[in-house]
Amino acid sequence: MQTLSHFLMTTVLGRQIEQRQIPIHTGALLIGSILPDLPFIVLTFGGEIYYRWFAVLPSNSSIMEYLHLTLFFTNPVWIVSHNIFHSLVVNSLLLGLGFSGIHYQKRWGLPLFWLAMSMAFHTVIDIFVHHSDGPLFLFPLNWSYRFVSPISYWEPHYYGQIFMTLEYMLDALILGYWGWQWVRHRRQEKAE
Repeated sequence: MQTLSHFLMTTVLGRQIEQRQIPIHTGALLIGSILPDLPFIVLTFGGEIYYRWFAVLPSNSSIMEYLHLTLFFTNPVWIVSHNIFHSLVVNSLLLGLGFSGIHYQKRWGLPLFWLAMSMAFHTVIDIFVHHSDGPLFLFPLNWSYRFVSPISYWEPHYYGQIFMTLEYMLDALILGYWGWQWVRHRRQEKAE
């Protein structure tokens, strides 16, 4: 899924949790919603700049093909960077540590718990919407296993065009709902 969609869905989830009076750390929750994708974004921008202006591309493919179809699957820096926050193993350990911190009333417990919770939520979604390039969710215990989902959020042969349309519709609905809520709130403020 697109990073923005992860952010929007997590925000909706966070609001539902807050309404149930469950203690939450919203900042950590929102950071965790995008953190699994940030290393990939940084590596992509860095690779684009590096191969466009400073180095010769070592293959006949485009820069993006080389970055996303070669380095993504073979380069240890790319593998570790992309999968460390997509790992259910790592996220489970962080969840446990955060829960322990909450139990022992440590200031870092609640933020760490919600950071790990939202990274795990992000990962579970990605596992089911990536066909050929899903996360190594058992990383670092396993450096090669990817669940092969029958659905891809971007690959046309695996319903990518349909899924992308549905994803953009979901994003638009969430943004539209928030816009409507904002307008309604502003009207209530003016009426008071």
